[in-house]
Amino acid sequence: MQLNVVYEDKDILICFKPAGIATQTAKISGQDMVSLIKNYLAKKESTKNPYVGVIHRLDQPVSGLLVFAKNQKAAGVLSKQIQDGNANKDYIALCSGVLDEKSGKLIHYIKKDSATKLAKVIDEHTFLGMQAETKEESADYKKAVLTYDVEKIFENYSIVKVHLQTGRFHQIRAQFSHIGHALLGDAKYGSAESRNLSMQNRINKIALCANHLTLKHPVTGKEMDFVLALEYLPQWYKG
Repeated sequence: MQLNVVYEDKDILICFKPAGIATQTAKISGQDMVSLIKNYLAKKESTKNPYVGVIHRLDQPVSGLLVFAKNQKAAGVLSKQIQDGNANKDYIALCSGVLDEKSGKLIHYIKKDSATKLAKVIDEHTFLGMQAETKEESADYKKAVLTYDVEKIFENYSIVKVHLQTGRFHQIRAQFSHIGHALLGDAKYGSAESRNLSMQNRINKIALCANHLTLKHPVTGKEMDFVLALEYLPQWYKG
C-alpha cells in the first residue's frame, strides 16, 4: 500500500489515512499507518528504526488527515496542542435523517464500555444526577463536546461539518447516534433507519472523514492549515 503524504519536513509528517487501515495496531499481521510511515522513512532516510510519534488517532473505519511527529521534541509539543485544544480537527459526516437545527452544539458524557467495546453516552442531566448519587460511577464518564453545521440536506439524510472540542472514544459516531441521527455505514452505532439508508445508497463504510486539520508547527510556531484534497474525499461527499 502506498503512503499518501500531504506534508513533510524534518519534524512532522501529515498524511491521508484510508478507511479500513488502523492508525496503530498490536497485531503482527495487521497493516497500520505507523508501519507504513516507518517503512517509508526507513527507505527515504536509510534508517533502520525511524521515530514515528503518534499524536492523535482515527478509528480504523474512518478516513482522513493524521499528523505524526518525526522526533520526540515535536511529539511533546504536538501532543500538548491536542490536549489543550489548540489543534483543530474538523470532519464531514453523512447522518441519517434531517437535523432540527442547521447548526448546533452537542454536549454529552461518554465512557468506553469494556465489555461491549462501545461508547456509552448519557446527557448532562443524567450525569449530574449520577454524580450526586455516586461519584465513583460518574468518574468513568468524560465530557464530550462538538459543534456542527449542516452543509447539505437530502430527503432523509444530511451532510454535516463537525468540529471536535474534545476527543473521546468514538465520539462523533456515538453522539450523533444518541440524538437519533446515526452515521450511514456505521454497523456499531447504526439504527434501523441508518442501516436501510446505507443499503439503499450502497454505503458500506462509516460515512465520516477528517477533512481539515489546523495546528502550529512544533518548532517554528507557524500556523498550518491543511484541507483534504478532492481526490481523497469520500464519494458520498463528492456526489
